[in-house]
Amino acid sequence: MSAPSRAAAAPGATLRAWTVPLAWGAGLVSTGMGAAAITGEASSGAARGSGVVLAVAGLLWLAWGAAALSAGRLLLPRTAAASTLVTVFGVAALVVLTGGRASILAAAVAVVLLLTAAVMIIADTRRRVAPAGAIRTVPLLLAAGLVAVVATPALGAVQDAALVRPDGTVMVVDPHAGH
Repeated sequence: MSAPSRAAAAPGATLRAWTVPLAWGAGLVSTGMGAAAITGEASSGAARGSGVVLAVAGLLWLAWGAAALSAGRLLLPRTAAASTLVTVFGVAALVVLTGGRASILAAAVAVVLLLTAAVMIIADTRRRVAPAGAIRTVPLLLAAGLVAVVATPALGAVQDAALVRPDGTVMVVDPHAGH
């Protein structure tokens, strides 16, 4: 690739079908884990603080994915790729600070989605042209479906972990309480 064409591809990375769904899946699971740490009755102050950071990081991943999809290209790809590591460290910190009471399944899913998103972001910055129209829509829908199949059980595991009391019993949530 010549220098002018490489420079032309550098300013805005093209958008590939898998990148945004991976970012959204990671964002949803990270936000869920953070929210569980914030609201958990056995969470320490440090775990709640880590939960706030992780929830904000998850929301930022959701916003970044929406902005990238809207723009049709990756926005700030180097920053986004580096941010995946920050979020991975946030997930690890949350697992440690909750004494292992955070969902290990959710943490594993979040880390896998984040690292895969980082790889896809880096790969997308090296490509020049992304497919357009229906050629891009079908893989996007398939990617979103696959990420949903992986992220949904992880979100359920986050809720399960949040409802476990320190003595090992599960808190019962009455949906009709107060009605």
